[in-house]
Amino acid sequence: MSKILFVNPGSTGHLNPTIALCKALVERGEEIVYYASDQYKDKFNHIDMEVRTLPTQPIIEAFTTFKPNNLYNVINGLLNTVDHIVPQILEEIQDEQYDYLIYDSMFGCGNIISQKLNIPTIASVTSFAHTKQTFDFLLNKFAEILSEDELKQADKNFNKLKEAVETKYDVRVPNRFEVMHNPGDLNLSYVMENFQINKELFDSDRYYFAGPSVKKPQPSEFVQNLDTSKPLIYISLGTVFNKNIGFFNKCIQALKDLNITVVTSVGEDKQLEDFDKIPNNFILKSYVPQMEVLEHTSLFITHAGMNSTNEAILSGVPMIAMPQSADQPVVAQQIENLNLGIQLNSEAVTPTDIKEAVKTMLDKQDEYKRNISKIIDNKQQQKPGFELAADRVIAFRDAHCKS
Repeated sequence: MSKILFVNPGSTGHLNPTIALCKALVERGEEIVYYASDQYKDKFNHIDMEVRTLPTQPIIEAFTTFKPNNLYNVINGLLNTVDHIVPQILEEIQDEQYDYLIYDSMFGCGNIISQKLNIPTIASVTSFAHTKQTFDFLLNKFAEILSEDELKQADKNFNKLKEAVETKYDVRVPNRFEVMHNPGDLNLSYVMENFQINKELFDSDRYYFAGPSVKKPQPSEFVQNLDTSKPLIYISLGTVFNKNIGFFNKCIQALKDLNITVVTSVGEDKQLEDFDKIPNNFILKSYVPQMEVLEHTSLFITHAGMNSTNEAILSGVPMIAMPQSADQPVVAQQIENLNLGIQLNSEAVTPTDIKEAVKTMLDKQDEYKRNISKIIDNKQQQKPGFELAADRVIAFRDAHCKS
């Protein structure tokens, strides 16, 4: 048995894939101390591990100080969270011994903490992996759309933050890539290798694409009460971007007259009066058991969050991607590039556009499903992603840890 320090103060999309992984590791005898944002402290109640919390609100405030509307400011925001994460962790673990460190590749200051502990590291990667080469290419693309003044200010802020962190914590912050992606000795991705952009660039010794870290859903009354005799369309913008009432109303107008069943996840803070008149073929719910519903879904209208996209691929469901923010435009583009679905602009799209897209995709459903089947490789057919990930973590431990 080894002791793992797991640092992941990110949002639900960064945390959810690690839940099943942690359970699998604990079942194999690993001891885990997990740092998560305080709003998610109950996520691991069913697992025999210690959860310690980091303060959500100060971290968010620090991250958004530079208005994260471009990649340069996102990186500065991440570097600005260090003082709300690193001191607490280092103080609380100063008399503790750990065999290896797992951290979220974007959140959690993994590169800095790893320098202080000098133990083997695993980065938990919830979106597309990047090399420094691919990241620098992306960064240069963002530089092209910024004004000279914006770029100068971003550079000034980065250099000031970098110097402050290096001085205060006696560490190196080599470049923006290290801040944004925190590569570890092993980089464990929940993306399927065949969906990864530029997959040929990643060394199999350092990058492992386990695929979706989700458990097979248990049957519930929710699906039993659905009319699955007709094509089922599932609509969700995820847990963060589901406030787009205008978009949901466009879907209602578009699909109300079609001979389909439409299940829509709208989030907990919605009132029915916020929506247009709900047609008989629509079911609006604050919560939908997504993996279970996807098993019966003909077409998924999604924000193209990586977790939702992974789950749709795993379930063999074609997608209409309506990206909202973050990495979703890149995910949506890959969905379209691989012909697993199409992408539309959720703000500019009209009800007529949605209706025609749904009808066309239902007619070509078999073609999309064949393309999706090519993404799922043999190892994902044999074991769920969290088991594959746990296997790789244990192999890494045996190769790199002393005890």
